[in-house]
Amino acid sequence: MVTRIEVFFVILTLFSVSLSGCIGSSEEDMIESQGETLIDVQNPCLIPTESETQSVISLFVNGDERLFRLSVPNTDAGTKLPVIIAFHGGGDADEDFQQQNEFDQLGEEEKFIMAYAIAESDRTPSEGEWFLNTAATSRDDNHFSEAIVDELSKVYCVDQDRLYAIGYSLGSMYTYEIACQLNHRFAAVASFAGTMPVSPETCGLSGSVAVLHIHGKLDYIIDYDEDWDWKDGEHEGVGTMSNVPGIIDYWAQKSNCQDENTHSHLFGGDDVEHIVHTDCEGDVRIEHYGMEAQEHTWPNQVDGIDTYELIWEFLSDFKN
Repeated sequence: MVTRIEVFFVILTLFSVSLSGCIGSSEEDMIESQGETLIDVQNPCLIPTESETQSVISLFVNGDERLFRLSVPNTDAGTKLPVIIAFHGGGDADEDFQQQNEFDQLGEEEKFIMAYAIAESDRTPSEGEWFLNTAATSRDDNHFSEAIVDELSKVYCVDQDRLYAIGYSLGSMYTYEIACQLNHRFAAVASFAGTMPVSPETCGLSGSVAVLHIHGKLDYIIDYDEDWDWKDGEHEGVGTMSNVPGIIDYWAQKSNCQDENTHSHLFGGDDVEHIVHTDCEGDVRIEHYGMEAQEHTWPNQVDGIDTYELIWEFLSDFKN
């Protein structure tokens, strides 16, 4: 049996948010968590993998320690493994990702790796836990995303043509940084309840990227129909965020899609609008589910399909 992981302990300092009513007061909690480093393997594709579930992995990116949680399926030698990196919502670094157990189980069945990125703990509320719109600092998270793939590739038989990103809320917003900046590596993104800047600083397609966006039309945090200013200008450089139909149109135009199909129907009392742009460059699709009765909470199902399965079915259609 080949040992792939060496365990050591790291100390993380997490800053707590001041309690409501305690104006001007704050406290710091020291929380000890277990980190693990991956050990490089010569010729990873010649070695079978053993199941790992929710191991906390430590790596250094630009001199800073970053963490992610890792779930890997049991496979035979030579099995190429797609990678999905999941980006949590704001304030959710210590929480399970939405349908996390289901994603892990599906990864075991379908043979793909789940990597759950963890945001740095020392970012301010105005910065946001994931940096957006290619500000100078936002490159940190892009480097982190690529470092996760690079680190995994030293240990597992990673399918470099099948790299994907998913996200919820603020994490969904960050997936559009992946789509804009890392489409030379990532083949597709899928997310729920996010948006992107109306005028991104840069968003070029050196590769192609498929996009699936799911959104509740009653979302009271990320408005479905209206553009809005990011935190009233607190987050310098991000600017005006797009309404959801605007995101879909943006990516359909960028991908030069030639055909659009739209239909709506009732499921479980919810009117679901499904928009699909096809005949796009790079054989991608730009797809959207708009749910009339859904708010900001991640849905268990979309249009009668478990959300995690719907996302995987979309992602798995695409290679870069």
